[in-house]
Amino acid sequence: MKRFQNRYPLFILFFTVFLPLTLFSEKIQGIYISRFVASSQRFYQLVERLKENNFNAVVIDMKYDYGDIAVKLDSTYFSINSYEKINNIKEKIDTLKKLGIKPIARVVCFKDNILGKYENFRYAVKYSDGSLYRDLSDAIWVSPYSTFVQDYIIDVAKECAKLGFLEIQFDYVRFPTDGIKGTLVFPEKKNSSGFETIIDFLKRAYNELKPYGVDISCDVYGYTVWFDSLYLVNQNLDGMAIYADAIYPMVYPSHFSDSLYRSMGKEERTYRIIFESGIKSKRRIDRFKTKTILYLQDFTWKSSLMGKDYVNNQIKAAIDADVDGFILWNPSSKYSYFTLPEKINFLNYKKD
Repeated sequence: MKRFQNRYPLFILFFTVFLPLTLFSEKIQGIYISRFVASSQRFYQLVERLKENNFNAVVIDMKYDYGDIAVKLDSTYFSINSYEKINNIKEKIDTLKKLGIKPIARVVCFKDNILGKYENFRYAVKYSDGSLYRDLSDAIWVSPYSTFVQDYIIDVAKECAKLGFLEIQFDYVRFPTDGIKGTLVFPEKKNSSGFETIIDFLKRAYNELKPYGVDISCDVYGYTVWFDSLYLVNQNLDGMAIYADAIYPMVYPSHFSDSLYRSMGKEERTYRIIFESGIKSKRRIDRFKTKTILYLQDFTWKSSLMGKDYVNNQIKAAIDADVDGFILWNPSSKYSYFTLPEKINFLNYKKD
């Protein structure tokens, strides 16, 4: 168990032995399921597709992009009023585990309309003139420096672990980047840099969540694996990997500059972006025994630039890069992969 043996008192280690730990004992082939789909009958239809295609992981929204949470917290947080029920979530988690599908809780961190409005916008990111910052999706962001904000996120994650999730996956574990029209002011800002703040948050989360027997992971910008440090978002891959069992680079080809590999054909360019991203990530974080699991694109934005059969092409690149798995992303959880006449299967693929 990575970095675990020397960090906790013996009684916690003893307690943890009896919890269901997977710690990425196998490669991951999964999909994302939105909170809306998770609460509907489509959930069970997707589970059927997963089993038919030998998929073994599902990422489910438990703290959504705009702040809704699908767990009930203690009275400390009642006045935030962020609870949004997912029907029969405990039963669904148990069903996934019985089928050998790893349930992963997606917990959005510092993008949060509901917490941002709490106590008269006390924790919200603002401009230096006191006006409220909103990103291009009209979302409010909360300060990564705030101890209360960090406590809230970690407490949501703890409740997810208690429900039976085997992994907590932090998303938007970064600073805001878009629609900025002036100097941003972060409540409770400390002397530490943005990079240090993100890493310190992950360290706190790792330390507090590991006794629950869950894996800890985080999503990063695709470009984070290409640069030593990604400024503005304040993500440093090497520092974050120390406190994560897995890193999920979001390497959607549509999100990379059109000038990257411009001279290549569409199919070759798509393949190369995924392959090089996987190689670069593994080269940097394998030394921490941290897994590289790629988020791959199964949505149509800019797909005309990606060539034919772009989903299979990405999966083949992930296989060739020898990463530890992938998650298909479609914001509506409508996956073209399951309709393809021929599918490359990450877990069953035999290299030449």
